[in-house]
Amino acid sequence: MEEKRKLKFILIAFILLLVIGIIGYMNLLSVGFVDALYMTVITISTVGFGEVGTSNARSDLFSVLMIFLGVGIVGYAFTTIVAMLVEGKLTDIWKGKKMDKNIAALTDHYIICGSGEMADVIIHKFVDENLDFVVITDNREDLDEYSQDNILVVEGQSTEESVLMHAGIDKAKGLIATLDHEVDNIVTVLTARDLNREIYIISNATSKSGSDKLMKVGANKTLSATEISGNRMASLMIKPNIISFLDVVTRIGDVELDLEEVAVKNGSYLENKNLKEAQIPSKTGLIVLAIKKYEDKQLIFNPPVSYTFKIGDVLIVLGREDQVDKLRNLSIEMN
Repeated sequence: MEEKRKLKFILIAFILLLVIGIIGYMNLLSVGFVDALYMTVITISTVGFGEVGTSNARSDLFSVLMIFLGVGIVGYAFTTIVAMLVEGKLTDIWKGKKMDKNIAALTDHYIICGSGEMADVIIHKFVDENLDFVVITDNREDLDEYSQDNILVVEGQSTEESVLMHAGIDKAKGLIATLDHEVDNIVTVLTARDLNREIYIISNATSKSGSDKLMKVGANKTLSATEISGNRMASLMIKPNIISFLDVVTRIGDVELDLEEVAVKNGSYLENKNLKEAQIPSKTGLIVLAIKKYEDKQLIFNPPVSYTFKIGDVLIVLGREDQVDKLRNLSIEMN
């Protein structure tokens, strides 16, 4: 951002210098626009071509001033651009423009606000799932690291409307606030909800009162890393076998099983079949743990074999990624 500001300053300075020179020579030499532009260019570039019009003491002093200004601006521009070339900053600016274009093209994407260890975990998960997302952070080291890894990133604070708009908040599907300070998470959630009434928002909370405030200003869900860690450590001590099972489900360690969602779509293999007819365990090896009904959004745990799938229903299944892909591709194979 600093490099962009420098380039904008150089461009504006050159434009102002040209405008001042043209207006000055038109009045001091009584010449037209083209001749005044010509005099301005040869003066600030110090090329020494022939002058136009009849010079006088005031025009000579004006030319001296233009030469000093031109040499100063040109010198600053030259040293700045050379420094950017040596440090690779011009390449970064070009990459930034390309990144902005890619961000502008996103729809139904996710926005991750903040950086640090928690954000890194979320980012790695989103990368593994091949999801479209944008990271908002003002941490320079994280910005450089994310951009090098081809992760879309916006520099700034997510508490600002302009930064959220830059990240495509109006077209985003979900937002996660993982900022260090709870008040920043509250302002981020409030601002995001004001800009997009339909977006699904999850925020980190560091206190019970903070969680309540986050829900009031527009968060759909809040999570406390401290509370989750504390409950897990206690449960690991009290109920180690249950936690071992949860480790399998949540891929903690080297186990490949995971919980996944599979939606019943129009033309799907599952459409209008009941759980017994679908034979999901025998055809894919997946375990159906629950079904979220489309009509009333209710979850049916351990669904009965007589349940008939409808378009829009979502299956919660346990298994490997390749088994989930097999279920999703069954409708293609059957056709």
